[in-house]
Amino acid sequence: MRNLKGFLICLIIFISFCDLFAQDTSQVALESTIKVYAEIEHKQVPLNRNLKFIVRVEWMGDLGRYKISELENPLIENFDIYSTSSADRRMSERGIDKACKVYEFILTPRSLGMGYVESVVVKYIDTETGEGHHLVTNRLDIEVIESVPEPNPDALKNLLLYLSGFALLIFLIIGILWWRRKAKREKEAEIVDVVSLEEEYLTLLHESIDLNSPELDFKVSFVSLSKTLRKYLTQRYQISAMELTSDQLFHDLKENQLDEGIVNNIEEILRICDLAKFAGSGGERKDLDRVYTLVETILEKNLAKGKIEKNQVG
Repeated sequence: MRNLKGFLICLIIFISFCDLFAQDTSQVALESTIKVYAEIEHKQVPLNRNLKFIVRVEWMGDLGRYKISELENPLIENFDIYSTSSADRRMSERGIDKACKVYEFILTPRSLGMGYVESVVVKYIDTETGEGHHLVTNRLDIEVIESVPEPNPDALKNLLLYLSGFALLIFLIIGILWWRRKAKREKEAEIVDVVSLEEEYLTLLHESIDLNSPELDFKVSFVSLSKTLRKYLTQRYQISAMELTSDQLFHDLKENQLDEGIVNNIEEILRICDLAKFAGSGGERKDLDRVYTLVETILEKNLAKGKIEKNQVG
């Protein structure tokens, strides 16, 4: 009987122990699903700088399972709370939803030495069970060190002035180089003489016929003078002087309202050249001198006229 009674007592104690163990395990499992973290940016902070203190409450799974109570400002030593903020974040970790409640405190040091952020108590309610629980962070210590030099507004202002001056100098140098290059091109353009049409044909006239040559062929010279003049008229007045008869050419020249004196000289030149072309003797010396002079006069007169017009435009 005593043995049976002892056995029953041991059984009751064992069952109670198992029940208690199950409750503790359940409580641990419950609290292990939600975690709190407290962190600071640096273990040391200059006296003239702020420090960020962050509390994060995280849990996996059902995002709406836990209701976090408003977090009270932490107890701190050698610091003042400059500002506070909070935010809710949602993310996914290995395919499982994760919720995160973030509290951020900006702390301002008071004096040199050690400062402390005491443990923060985070209260929450499990919406599935309706039970309230709490989590506690670790106490954090921070060393407040000597102040660091503040940015000098005048130095920044001076730097901007130097940079502006440097940029202005660069633009000025570029402008001067561009202006000098442009002036050089213009000067080179002035140095390089542009050969006019009249100058080109005056050179051709002087090179093709030498009136002082003992081997001068009158007939060939008349033909050369006629061709030279017709080519010039073709380019100068955009008429088909090489294909037209002399009479047709005279008619076109008059329609172009050319100077009457020039038209008369052209008419005289071509008539003398035509006569010399078909004459057996090839023409006379005085006629050759006359035609040569008239062609030269026409070219020189138009050359002078062109220079006057160019100067007026310039």
